[in-house]
Amino acid sequence: MAYNVLKGVVEGSVDQHADQEINGVKVFKNTVSASVFYDTDAQSPCATMKDVAIKSIVGGGNACVLTYDEEGIARANYNLTFNGKKLTTKFIHAEEFHGSGENLTNIPPDRFVGKVGADSISFGAGLHSVRGDLQVNSGDGISVEEGTVSINLATNGGLAVRNSKIVLDLEKTDSIRQGGQNLSDSDLLVVSDISHGNISHTTLSNFYDSYIKNKAPQPAGAVGDVQIKDRSGFTSTSKLSYDTSSDTLNVDGNITTNVFKINKSLHCAGSVYGNIKGIDSRIYETQADDYTLLCDTKDSPITVMLPPACNNIGRIINIKKANSNKYKINSYPVVLKVAEGTIDLTDEVIIKTNYSSRTVQSDGNAWWVISSKGN
Repeated sequence: MAYNVLKGVVEGSVDQHADQEINGVKVFKNTVSASVFYDTDAQSPCATMKDVAIKSIVGGGNACVLTYDEEGIARANYNLTFNGKKLTTKFIHAEEFHGSGENLTNIPPDRFVGKVGADSISFGAGLHSVRGDLQVNSGDGISVEEGTVSINLATNGGLAVRNSKIVLDLEKTDSIRQGGQNLSDSDLLVVSDISHGNISHTTLSNFYDSYIKNKAPQPAGAVGDVQIKDRSGFTSTSKLSYDTSSDTLNVDGNITTNVFKINKSLHCAGSVYGNIKGIDSRIYETQADDYTLLCDTKDSPITVMLPPACNNIGRIINIKKANSNKYKINSYPVVLKVAEGTIDLTDEVIIKTNYSSRTVQSDGNAWWVISSKGN
């Protein structure tokens, strides 16, 4: 470019047609126009505004990448930067990417299309690469077939798969009695340990000694003592025992029961006690516990009503005519009647003489006089 080397205001000294050299620095206060500005060092015309693609830059920030916005304007994008090594932005959209991609991170796994080679995947224990394919490294109990990984379950191992879960199946176990064997103290039980939250085991011996013996009532007393339940377990007394060698029940006390049935014979080495009752009412209905009735007829006759024979098979009742007035020789009679059936095939039996008695017994159909004293 040519400049005037004169200092100060130059008036009319620039030749409009001839070439001139201007040395020094010149300040133009007004617009300088020319058809062409020429760079003598580059030996080429200087660029002008009409030749510049970017006339202004909007926006901006450190290391922002410029993008063309509109004619002559470039935009410096704050979310698209390049520091000489790394291009940073939020989203990238492209039809294709080429390269190894080894430094790509945080890629959603559901965005891959097609297969990803095993050599390009970081995988943990239990997997391995076979010719670029990722495969399960099978071990004891694990079976790997085409497209399937399964567990090898023993035929009688007590496990099964139901609803995609491994469960206990006790039907898939051998019977403990197989081969003639049975339970032993060293056999194991599986225990769900609630306090520790895990599965444990114990022996049958420990299960009995540590749990069953503490929970189940234990026998008390001496050998042969009959066990009696109390509030917390069992108790016993030496007054009630059973001798297995002689099949003898020993009772040192009283026995109270509604029915005492002896199938064969009764041997009494001591006294026999029966219920005895005195009555003086005109009509008396025998009670379930009556055995001997003393009928006092000094003031009036007494009718004793026996119960139905069908409900009293084998029962024995003693009836005696008693007169409490010993000076009265003759007194009123005692009449025996039955609500249903007969007595010795008659409707009634009469006891007339003082201190006479009758013993009757039922066979289930009728009452029979089995002993008679007096008239």
